[in-house]
This record gives sequence, structure tokens and C-alpha cells, in this order.
Amino acid sequence: MPLSLRWVGESDLDLVNATRVGCYAPAVKDMEKFRDALQQEPRSKPGDYLIAEEGGEAVGTSTSLSLTTWVRGSPLPCQGVAWVGTIRTHRRGGEGTAPGIGSRLMHETLRMGRDRGEVISTLMPFRASFYERFGYGLVERRCDWTIPLAILPCGTTDGIRFSRPADRQAIADCHQRAVERGQCDMQRSATRWEHIVNHTLGDGFEVVDRPAANGPVRGQMFYSQFSKDGKDILRVHSRFADDLAAFQRQLHFLASLKDQYHAVTLTLPADVPLNWLLEERQIPHRLVNHPTAEMRPFTRMQARVLDHKKLLEAMHLPPEFRGEAVIAVHETEGHTSKFRVNLSEGRASAAPTDAAADVECRDTVWASIALGDLPARQAASLELLAVHQPKAIALLEALAAGPVPFCEEYF
Repeated sequence: MPLSLRWVGESDLDLVNATRVGCYAPAVKDMEKFRDALQQEPRSKPGDYLIAEEGGEAVGTSTSLSLTTWVRGSPLPCQGVAWVGTIRTHRRGGEGTAPGIGSRLMHETLRMGRDRGEVISTLMPFRASFYERFGYGLVERRCDWTIPLAILPCGTTDGIRFSRPADRQAIADCHQRAVERGQCDMQRSATRWEHIVNHTLGDGFEVVDRPAANGPVRGQMFYSQFSKDGKDILRVHSRFADDLAAFQRQLHFLASLKDQYHAVTLTLPADVPLNWLLEERQIPHRLVNHPTAEMRPFTRMQARVLDHKKLLEAMHLPPEFRGEAVIAVHETEGHTSKFRVNLSEGRASAAPTDAAADVECRDTVWASIALGDLPARQAASLELLAVHQPKAIALLEALAAGPVPFCEEYF
């Protein structure tokens, strides 16, 4: 039977919920829990939900969130793709070369992002290779650290206390400063913060670094505890800080709890060598008897560049990089986006061109290069980037100058 796709609103939320349950829920009894999550989600609105139907039955769904991400010092409209799924009885429905339900959902979701003028499309994949078929490249490397509290640095914790309702705006302001300094993190609305306060913070403890009652919050940390192998361990779910000193005070606070807890786990960007701030800097290469940190790297967010010109021209880049290069990006749909980039005084301009390409790559690789996760020189050494004019590599290195992508939001 032919497949039809339609974007739906509030009157079809029960249909959206039932479809999500058919895709993801462990059991039918979880229907109410899924409904609550759908109704309480502050980042979505009517018209964000896509339903695929076959013979009058809903067989798949996706959600297109309109978000704001910060890239090299500028805010950009960003699509957050979530809840992409085909119900369990209709998986792998494509016959021969015909696209399956999941592929049809993704093509339509990307079309919506472009129609809305969103510059980047992002998602948190269940399997990265699936989304590479639609042009998404991995752009975020994260590290889970597990640190015995005994090797955390001790020091002042002045200003750190449990949060109060009167701190909410100052916490949001501190978070916004962190987003603007970072790379590819998402701005939070007031309703998103309200949702976090009402549905998340009760599951743990939130501390702030605010020495003056009416002064700025210099850092925030939300944590809970769990047990493993008979040991009580802290899990930091979210944290941000204005500067290194504020981050060190958070470490000092955690160190002060060493008589009550064994260790702490927290997640940091791949470019933060946390072991250099610890009393024992070793990450062992063999079994040892003394307390040491453990670190597990992993990837999370993927991205697709929807508007190359707007992305490049929004960035604030180091002024020492100057020059021009012609870049060819081979898009998943079969065409090539070719544009000339001119970089001067910290800003880039981009315009379409028919000139021969200085460098070329797939859209999956370009997303990682453009957003600063994969330096162009490294991409070339791995033969992910074809280089016809070596001078272009020095120019593209500007895109990796700064923090690597790291997103606190999950969707």
C-alpha cells in the first residue's frame, strides 16, 4: 500500500504517542508514561510531529524541534531531530531500491528543516551509520570520567551551596554564558528551564556557586547518587562554570564529600584533560593498587549542514587566518555544493562558484570539519578530505580553532 506522510498537531497527540509506543516502549503498560513525556515536552509545538501512515494505520513517526545552537560565538537556528522510528511490525519495509519507512521519514524531516530556514540539523543517533545515509556526520566526542574522591584536589568551596528558587534566573544566565562560549550547545528557553525544575531536579541535588545573594551564579552542578559493587558513587548529570576557578571549586566541593562517597562520574568534552587537575594524574596502562581515574570516550551528536553560507558567515574565527579556498561538498542526495570561502579579519564570506575545487569531501565529513570536531589536516591525513590545493588546509584549520562541540541538551 502507498505510504503517506503528514505533519500533525495537538489534536493528533494520542496518535503520535501510540506510534512512539509501537516503536520504542518496553510494554503497552508504558503508554501513560510516554504520553506524559510527550505532553510535558516544552521544546516541541503543534506541527513538529510527522506521522507515516499505510492503509490508514500509523507505521512511523519523527519529531522536528526548532532550537537555537551557538557556533563560534553566534546563534543559529537549528533543527533537533528526535523520536525517529518505524513500528516494530513494519521494519525494513523497503523493497529493492525503494526507500523504507525510516528513509521516507528522514527525507521529509530534512525538508521541513530547510523550509524553516534552519542552518544545521542535529540528532542523537541510535546507530550513526543509519543517519550517515542522510548526510549526518559525527560532531561530538565526550568523555565519561570516574574519579575516586580521594584524588580530587582539596581547596576552597566559598560560595557553593544548595540552590534556592531565587537563584533560577542567575542559573539560567550562567548557563547562557557557557553556551555562548562553547560550541554547538543549545540555548534554553524559560519553559525548558521550568520543565527541568519541575521534572528533573527532584531526582537529585543542585548546588550553585553564588557567594553574594544578588550576585551572579558562577557555576551550577546537578548530581545524584547510586551504588556499585557496594560503593556509593555520585553521578554529575549536568554542570557548567564561568571559568577554570569556578570549575576547580566544584571539584573541591566533590572532594569534601569523600567520607560519604567513594567516587564521582561526570562527562566532559574530549578536549578537557581532567587528569591534570587531579592529585593522581595517571590513567593506568595496567592494574594498580592505588586510586586512579578512569576515562571512557564516546560519541553522541550528529549534524548535517543545511545552509553552508549562513553557517560559515556566522562564525567568529581567529583573525590570523586569512585567504580563500573553493570547497566541494558531495551531498547525500547526489548533487555537489561548491562554494568559495574568503576568510579575513576573523569573518568568512561564502558564495557559489563553478571553479575547480581546492578540497572536496562527503557531507558527513564536512559537518565534522565545519563544526570543529575534525581538523581539516587530520581529515586529509585519513583520506577523508581530498586535497587538490594544500594551501586550503591551512585556511580550513581556522574552523577547529576553539572548543570542540559539546551539547548539554538531549533530544
